Formats: sequence, C-alpha cells, structure tokens
Amino acid sequence: MILFNNIQIAGISAAIPKTVVNNFKDHHFVSTKKREQIVKLTGVEEYRKATDSQTTADLCQVAAEDLFKEINVDKASIDGIIFVTMTPDYIAPSTACVMQHKLGLPTKIVAFDVNLGCSGYVYGLYIACSFIQGGGLKKILLLAGDTQTKLCHGEDQNVVFLMGDAGTATIVEASPDSPEIKMDFKTDGSRKDSLIIPAGGFRMPSTSETREIRKQPDSGVRSAEHVYLDGIGVFNFSITDVVETIKEFMGNEKLDEDSIDYLVLHQANKFLIDKIARKLSFPKEKVLYSIRKYGNTSSASIPLTILHNFLKFKNGNMQRCILSGFGIGLSWGVVYISLENVCFPKLNEV
Repeated sequence: MILFNNIQIAGISAAIPKTVVNNFKDHHFVSTKKREQIVKLTGVEEYRKATDSQTTADLCQVAAEDLFKEINVDKASIDGIIFVTMTPDYIAPSTACVMQHKLGLPTKIVAFDVNLGCSGYVYGLYIACSFIQGGGLKKILLLAGDTQTKLCHGEDQNVVFLMGDAGTATIVEASPDSPEIKMDFKTDGSRKDSLIIPAGGFRMPSTSETREIRKQPDSGVRSAEHVYLDGIGVFNFSITDVVETIKEFMGNEKLDEDSIDYLVLHQANKFLIDKIARKLSFPKEKVLYSIRKYGNTSSASIPLTILHNFLKFKNGNMQRCILSGFGIGLSWGVVYISLENVCFPKLNEV
C-alpha cells in the first residue's frame, strides 16, 4: 500500500476530436444486425476519431491550456510534465519535452513520457504524487491520452467498435491538510500478448510482411503493426485479478461500497464495467460511465469519465472515490482519493 499526504488534484480537463464515429451507422464492412449486437455488448454507441494530422499532443495541449485558463495557473509554477501515452508525436524525443515548449512552460522543469495505456492515468498519478512527496516538486501537469484509432485497422471488428481518441490534463499539486491518497499497483508481463502491437518496434522491425493486411485466426482484419486484443483473455483478467486487487485494497483500508461515493473504472466496455461493479457490490448510481459517448479512450478514460460526470460532483459528496485502471502490460492499479473542490473546465471539441 502506497500512502501520500498533503497532495491534491486541483483540476481536470479534456479535449476530444470533432469527428464522431457512430457504431450504428458506420462500419459497413459488417451487417446492420452485427453492428447492433456489438453495440449492445460493448455499450459503445459512438466515439471520437482524430484526423490524420491530429495527434494526442494536440488534444492534450488544448486540454492543458483550458485548465491553465480556468484555474489561473502561473506557468512558472509548473515543476514537471508527465505525458502518459502510447501514441507520442515521435519515437524520440519525448513528447513531454515538446509540450514544455508548446505550452510556454519554464525550462527549469522535469519532463518525460510514460508508455502506458489503460492503466496509465493511475500510474501517472502515482508518479506525480511521488515527485511531490519525495522529489521536492510542488505542481505537476499530468497529460494522459491516446489517438489509438490510428493503431486499429478500420475493418478489425475486435477493436474498431471500441477504441476512441481523447487527450486530458490534470494538475496535481502540494496542498497542506489535503486528505490522504492511497494506491496499489500490480504488473504481469507474462500476459503481454493479450493486448499488443506485435511489430513495428525494435524486437520485430517494420517490413513489407509485417505491414501486410490479412484476415487473422480470430476473424479480425489487420497487420502485425495494428493493435491486437484478446478480448476473452482481458475480460477474464479484469473480472478476476482486477476485482481481487480492488477487494483486497478496500479490505485493507476498511472500505466498502457504502463508504465510497463513486467508483471510476477504466472504460473498457460497459458489460465489463457492469460485471466488475456487481462483483464489488457497488450500486449502479455509484458507478460512473462515459463509454457510450466516447468509447475506450485508453489512459484518458478515467479523467474523461470524471469530467463527463462532473455535474454529479457539484450536486453531491465527492470526498471518497476509487479509481482503477487496468489493461495493456498487463498492468493495473487502484487509487483511493478525494475529488472534492476539483476544477472542471468545459469539455473541448477540437
């Protein structure tokens, strides 16, 4: 169990592409009946898709600028940038370094990328809190998001109905007398092949063969340089390992569904979210969703879901929340945090 004191989230913002993909009306490579079946199972009615020239950094930049303006951030006060993404602008340099310049932040700053997806936001919070509590920093800009539609082949029914694009920005800062933040994390690299882009890196370099589009044994259509999802494997992992970790975490902290205001899970798909919530005995009104409108947005899904539901926060008590991200790696984590008095700028369409 990891414990942090005197740290808070000051604000969360997000930006999404303007282009809407409708799962009922688009994807004509499958029948209307098949599209309806997939939507019923996943709960994803639509999602946003970045243009060919639009990157995750572009979306995160808009989100960060909105947040700076909304809470009147002195840019000179930002000590660090953590950019969590699987879709950076470049292989090198780190996109976080590029963002330092684009956002007009001081050069006296720590800036680096973190290559994570579904679990990326909670890992990013851990790194930010660690730098504040033990590293002498005071205020960190956590950027998290992906344009993962660029990783999917347009006729791979295993992923193209699920994965959407978004970028988010979060200010994490030192704050005396703020409630404790508690976290726990796990990793199992032996199951890395459950969610992977097999080729295109340095283990399996890009070739004409790895770029060849072909029908795969799971009926998906893609190349070895597109994302592969073992849906059943990830589902089983989520309803066993992830549920057990959250249960153990809550048991150790003497928490139950009555002492938590909201459960915010990575938006993998609605059926899976519902299943995890039932196994944890959380009532529907305490489980937050954004999957219907935005799909699975990777590391952006937790902050985007919080922002999407912020009106609920204004009308109720947000002192106690469980956040859990899980997926690619395989990696997963749980965070117990207060989201009271967090600033939420309007969601921006770019």
